[in-house]
Amino acid sequence: MSLLSSVLPNNDQSCGWIQTLPFRKENKPLSGNKRAKWVIIGAGYSGLSTALTLAEHLPNDEIILIEANKAGEGASSRNSGYLVDSTLNDGHLSDSGLTAYKSKYNLNKKAIESVQAFTEKYNIKCDWNECGKYHASANLNTETKLRNFNLLLNDLGIENDFIEADELSANLGTDFYKMAVKTQGGIMLQPAALARGLISALPNNVILYENTAVTDISKGSGFPHKITCKTGEVLTDNIIVTVNGFMPSLGIKKNYVFPLLLTASLTRQLTEQEQAQMNNCTEWGVLSANAMGATVRYTPDNRIMIRNTVEVSSSLTLNNKALSKRKQMHLLGLKRRFPFLPDNAFEYSWSGITCISANNANIFEEVTKNYWLIGCYNGGGIGLSILFGQQIAFKAMSKPLSESQQSIVQQIKQRPKPSWLPPQPFLNIGISVKLAKDRFGAKKDN
Repeated sequence: MSLLSSVLPNNDQSCGWIQTLPFRKENKPLSGNKRAKWVIIGAGYSGLSTALTLAEHLPNDEIILIEANKAGEGASSRNSGYLVDSTLNDGHLSDSGLTAYKSKYNLNKKAIESVQAFTEKYNIKCDWNECGKYHASANLNTETKLRNFNLLLNDLGIENDFIEADELSANLGTDFYKMAVKTQGGIMLQPAALARGLISALPNNVILYENTAVTDISKGSGFPHKITCKTGEVLTDNIIVTVNGFMPSLGIKKNYVFPLLLTASLTRQLTEQEQAQMNNCTEWGVLSANAMGATVRYTPDNRIMIRNTVEVSSSLTLNNKALSKRKQMHLLGLKRRFPFLPDNAFEYSWSGITCISANNANIFEEVTKNYWLIGCYNGGGIGLSILFGQQIAFKAMSKPLSESQQSIVQQIKQRPKPSWLPPQPFLNIGISVKLAKDRFGAKKDN
């Protein structure tokens, strides 16, 4: 299989989550020919959790982890830092839908437990805060939708509260939003710090090669498989691919999943006077009740993050001019909520990708013998990516599973499989039209 590695974007230096951490020197690229029992392609959350799980149970096996850019600094470090349990927009339109919604919720809970276990085991400091999240709207027309969501969660026994405008203003430090449903089980965290902690936890039998783009995978019926990179090749008995949103760029599942490009900005730390104008509120996270509405966070170090642009992109990256335009859109959204902040409040702006399927489905499969593939987390990537990485490692090792592990694998298998997508350029045209429609419907929440 030929892989189009040239389309992978270089790491830029603009992601606020990464830049507020201490500098980490990356590992050297692959050089020459190697032989290993295991190779994992992609060193984001999924690849890192896969590697850690394999290494723990197979301490005598050499595991090679290959990353095209810097480990953990792609989508994993560029998301908004929401580790979610409940979600708003899927699976609650019928009795069968309620069952599917509950199943997805239970899987998300298992994912949170998995992430928490990793953070505790490896003492990862990532600003973990069990503060829940708000599904909020500035549009009074959204009230019925949020009321129904509140009733759904009540029926399923999921802890939540419907918050009216006055209480919401006091909690968030802005009177922009008119109503919200606050769900109690979500976690706020620093996504780059979580990725950095997983990298630091890698043991000696995991060899991490960074800035190493894969150009070809040869996976015939015999062994070993061969992975070719620009600077060398690896022969291996087992391949696990965890590149998530870059699957279509690499010629994998391109008719079943697609990437979307998102951009966000993060302010400098607010002054004491600015914090007072926000009622000296504590950390919070807001997701829009409308598709394509803005995601906004107030961080523990008194910064505001806003993400209100989503688009189709063939290059999966932005030049400085395009990023500057998106930053102006972020500024408009910021000033609508916090008009007292100056025009130069942003310190960082960046782009990142997410991986989506048409039917909210995930990928967890053995493509051919000893070749596994996971990905497509549909905007809920922190928990599911780490859980899927852990569970694909268990599956690939072919070791007996505990009762708890069997239950998780069964829940994953019950998830829908991605439905077929039309070819290009029709796919991008259709997605762009849908995004434009959603953007219009969410204009009051941006």
